[in-house]
Amino acid sequence: MNYAKLGAIGFGLWGLLHMAGAIVILSATLGTGPAAGYAIYGYDGGPLPGATGAVLAYFAYFLVLSGAVALGIAVKLNWSNSQAGLAVNSGLILAVEIGLIIFLIVPGYLSVFEALPGFVFFAMGAILGGVACMRDPSHV
Repeated sequence: MNYAKLGAIGFGLWGLLHMAGAIVILSATLGTGPAAGYAIYGYDGGPLPGATGAVLAYFAYFLVLSGAVALGIAVKLNWSNSQAGLAVNSGLILAVEIGLIIFLIVPGYLSVFEALPGFVFFAMGAILGGVACMRDPSHV
């Protein structure tokens, strides 16, 4: 069993998931307006300040970038069992997931169940990538 490749797949799936989610948010926000983008998080109407659409679009842009970086690292570094790739992808994704927990799950805008796929892909990448690096620590 190639743990490095399985870990890279986990990190890659995390990246693709976040890129896809960002595209959904962006298409709703840019297509229909900010209220449609915020409806994804349970927004039920009412006036929105002018910058809310731009802020939501920026959030989605950040998700696309972090997903693309995680995917790129998975393909370039994690696939070949790089310890540096494991450290960078684990750190990047952990930082994003902590923000998700603090700003979306704790206040109740997103449930743990809704966030579960991202957590599973992150755990898959970090755990299996870590096992691969422990078994063959020669790849820096």
